Amino acid sequence: MNWQHSRALVGLAAAQLHRIGRVGFALPLIAGALIAVVGVVLSAAVDAQWTTAVVIMLMPLHSLVVGLASVGVLAGDPLVELHGSTPVGERAVQTMRGALLALAGMAGAFVMFAPLHLLGVVYGDVGWPSAATPVGGAVVFVLSAYAAAAAAGSPRGATFCIVLIWVVLSFFWDTNLMTALALQRGVPLVAAAVAAVGAWLSLGKPERVCAKAVGTR
Repeated sequence: MNWQHSRALVGLAAAQLHRIGRVGFALPLIAGALIAVVGVVLSAAVDAQWTTAVVIMLMPLHSLVVGLASVGVLAGDPLVELHGSTPVGERAVQTMRGALLALAGMAGAFVMFAPLHLLGVVYGDVGWPSAATPVGGAVVFVLSAYAAAAAAGSPRGATFCIVLIWVVLSFFWDTNLMTALALQRGVPLVAAAVAAVGAWLSLGKPERVCAKAVGTR
């Protein structure tokens, strides 16, 4: 039974990876790599101070890309709702997609951070632990997108939520807590995780499935 369950889980992961690959999995990696390349090129052309100033503006964009890509996958695919009438279920599909998106987001964030850290152009860098800011940020936005997709009911509403969260974190929260990494990422992660748990519970409610079946929410 455990073997059958594992096989079904692997099959679900493979199917969802194939479905989200171009947007959800590739985009965070590409965005992270592009930001890193810009930082490397700038560090060779101008001094570290100017490079750091540009990197400060570019790094938060990775989290926004992760969040918007996640919304596109979790709220913009009509095929997801069809799973509500199958044994797999919408919740299992959305949760698997969220896990894959989180992995892609974390990988892309590390691809971005590692070369910039080695060049010494990350503002407020306290060493490798500073990777928690972009890597944790990617997780925060995937969890937020998961919750927003379940609660908002439309890609537009979910996108608005993600942009609003990004503005608050990037311009007000993160900039004032650059050296307090545990607080900087811990609080948003806990808040996003709580919201995601609520969404997970909501996705499993029978009345939600019935409401979608008759075209209401």
